[in-house]
Amino acid sequence: MVELQVYDAEGKATSKVQFDESVFGDKVKSKTLREVVYAYEANLRQGNANSKNLSDVSGSNKKPFKQKGTGRARQGQKRAPHRHKGSVAHGPHPRSFPVDVPAKMRRLALESALLSKFKDAEVAVVEGLSFDKPKTAKLARMLSKSGLAAGSVLIGLPKADENFYMSSRNIPRTLVRPLPQLNAYEVIKQRRLLLTREALDALKGGLKPLLAQAAEASRATAKAKAAK
Repeated sequence: MVELQVYDAEGKATSKVQFDESVFGDKVKSKTLREVVYAYEANLRQGNANSKNLSDVSGSNKKPFKQKGTGRARQGQKRAPHRHKGSVAHGPHPRSFPVDVPAKMRRLALESALLSKFKDAEVAVVEGLSFDKPKTAKLARMLSKSGLAAGSVLIGLPKADENFYMSSRNIPRTLVRPLPQLNAYEVIKQRRLLLTREALDALKGGLKPLLAQAAEASRATAKAKAAK
């Protein structure tokens, strides 16, 4: 069991709550976590770097000067890589970097990322923080007074909340994600994890039923759209 600090909507520490982190496993699977984080980073790469090879550079194949008799080193053509405005030897070209990761492996990596956050005392809880309309100042004040604004923070919600998201997007180093959209890369990248009380209660049963429920809801939504 770990003890988590609870803050109110104004950023004031009010109480502490116990949480059983063993729902995410008995140990951090560092190898699995590393491989999945590597895959997320690879999938973020655009792969659009490009350079001109010999056939891409405009110009003729004519020798810049005759082969012999000038006292200079022989030259083949003006577009050679070693010449000014020439081509690039072995330069980068557009390519695809995506890495496929099985769903079970992604879930195990996310569990390990969350387990590491709980074990390292990098998780806090907030109660009563809600938004009827976007209000960046309210969220910024809560993070500042609680001390969470000192570094990057990932805020976990039980479900998607547009007003909460709109309130956070102008705050530097702050991400807001509903629990079904959490991934190991973002959990590890952000310094602190801030959960609403409802999100913490939803995690008490572990990730597997939560993700299964979200997948079922997604399939039902897709089926309803297809039926229209």
